[in-house]
Amino acid sequence: LIRLLNQWGVERVAIELPERKHTYEPTLPWSYDRAAFNAYYKDTVDLVKTAFNSISLFRQVPVARMQELANQKIDPLVDAPGIMNHLLMIRHTNDYTFEHSVNVAILSGVLGKWMGIRGQELRDLIFAGLMHDIGKSQIPAEVLNKPGKLLPQELEVMRMHTSKGYYLLREVPQVPTVVMWAVLQHHERMDGSGYPLKLKGDGIHKFARIISVADTYDAMTSDRVYRRRTTPYHVIDELFGQMCATLDPVVCSTFLYHVKDFMSGNIVLLSDGRQAKIVHPGNYPNGLPLVETADGQFVNLEKKREIKIYGLISA
Repeated sequence: LIRLLNQWGVERVAIELPERKHTYEPTLPWSYDRAAFNAYYKDTVDLVKTAFNSISLFRQVPVARMQELANQKIDPLVDAPGIMNHLLMIRHTNDYTFEHSVNVAILSGVLGKWMGIRGQELRDLIFAGLMHDIGKSQIPAEVLNKPGKLLPQELEVMRMHTSKGYYLLREVPQVPTVVMWAVLQHHERMDGSGYPLKLKGDGIHKFARIISVADTYDAMTSDRVYRRRTTPYHVIDELFGQMCATLDPVVCSTFLYHVKDFMSGNIVLLSDGRQAKIVHPGNYPNGLPLVETADGQFVNLEKKREIKIYGLISA
């Protein structure tokens, strides 16, 4: 076991002694409690849903209200211990658009902090993440909620949400310019294959490049009307594949480096039907994890490639 730990770069471990004279249950902050987190999260999503519905009806963005939501409801979630695992275990409802907006705001804030962004700039990034899909309030419901692959003409309508969001925000004087750029450009890609302007590289605003990674990760780890969510381990492999082509390599590598820290201890379902605990998340950037099965067997999935992670049971 010591040799295996050394092989995986683990320098020290905590040991629980067989007998302890004193046991106690520490008081944990609300963010550790899954039920309390879920209630707080649902309340936040409901507030965002109300604001989005108001935009759909009146074509006016309640910016002050949305900024208040970002500052008072979403900022605390960015700092919540275990936030990445909390988001993975959310039971998604039919309010995907609103949940996705909240998730991308949280993930953008977390990723921004990992990149060293602080203060007002970080608050603007979180606000931009919350507003990134605001243009979808102007997309017909039959296109937005279609349970299946969009037809080419429907896809063109859907892609208009970036420019529609930009023009909605441009009418409001107090919206920071960086937020408008992020809303307009979050589907641009580093190789020029994105939309609406087919921008490349540094021509894409930094906020948009950060939100692109957060958007991709959350979309793939969430249930949709037309497909089931995939596991974060598969998403890591997908992000790694896009890192040097469509997504910003600095932003993407920062995300991949840090997100693995949240995986140790997660319970997964293996392709052979066994449940296992992630002991070590694997080497950076996309190495496969070391797992321990329920019967105490250690399996290095990097070497046992025939065994796959089929699903996430708990995080």
